[in-house]
Amino acid sequence: MLARTVGVAAGAGARVAVTVAAVMFGLVIGSFLNVVIYRVPRRLSVVQPGSFCPACGTPIRPSDNVPVISWVLLRARCRHCGEPISARYPAVELATGALFGAVAWALGAHWAVPGMCVLGATALALAAVEIDGLDPPPRVSLIGTGIGVALLCGAAVADRRWWHLGGMLIGIGAVGCVLVAGAGAARRRHAVGSLWTLLPAGAVMGWVGPLGAVVGVATFAALVVGLSAFARPGRIGGDRSDGASKRPSAVSVAAAAGAGAALIGAFVAGASIGV
Repeated sequence: MLARTVGVAAGAGARVAVTVAAVMFGLVIGSFLNVVIYRVPRRLSVVQPGSFCPACGTPIRPSDNVPVISWVLLRARCRHCGEPISARYPAVELATGALFGAVAWALGAHWAVPGMCVLGATALALAAVEIDGLDPPPRVSLIGTGIGVALLCGAAVADRRWWHLGGMLIGIGAVGCVLVAGAGAARRRHAVGSLWTLLPAGAVMGWVGPLGAVVGVATFAALVVGLSAFARPGRIGGDRSDGASKRPSAVSVAAAAGAGAALIGAFVAGASIGV
């Protein structure tokens, strides 16, 4: 009995430690996602130059680039030109930290955590790009999903949990079928481009199992219908002077929410989503 109690306490402690570490790491990754969200749709390098103020172009020094804290200390304004810094930046950082923490808590101290975090970060970045009114870049979806799937494959093989691996591949295969059908039916490039954002969500839904997948797909479908009915040009994305389109957001946001709902649904139902 004592040994069992000690084991449970150790497991809970490991879960808490992994969750705290995931939140901290997520804040840092969120800062990088802000770079991806701004630069990739505009065909700018995410490596060079370093972070700069979009208004005056002045490089941002490291002490002014600490996630969330710098935005607060600078009072949401550039130190050099005084132009406002969008609240989107700390929002993405906080959202990524919360996302990583939720994944770590749901999966526990397991090898699957890094891969699921990568897929979640990919879905979040694509949703943010579409909320900005820009085309979600397929290469972000492909690279992010590729890294996440590779990490999850390693996690599944390490613990010989083949049903996780099989489910994930089924989820990706289902998205592939949607992409093929969409490419044949869509007449607008944006319609096809948005479908690429389903890749990370498909991998997550496949990994968490049938029950989580049902919850995720239902959430995705409901949001696609709801957002398409609610959004109008200029309400999401809006009129922008930086080349952003006036299209409403739907697919990427719904895919990200569906992936999150699938994870939550599987966790609440007690499904074994860790390995």
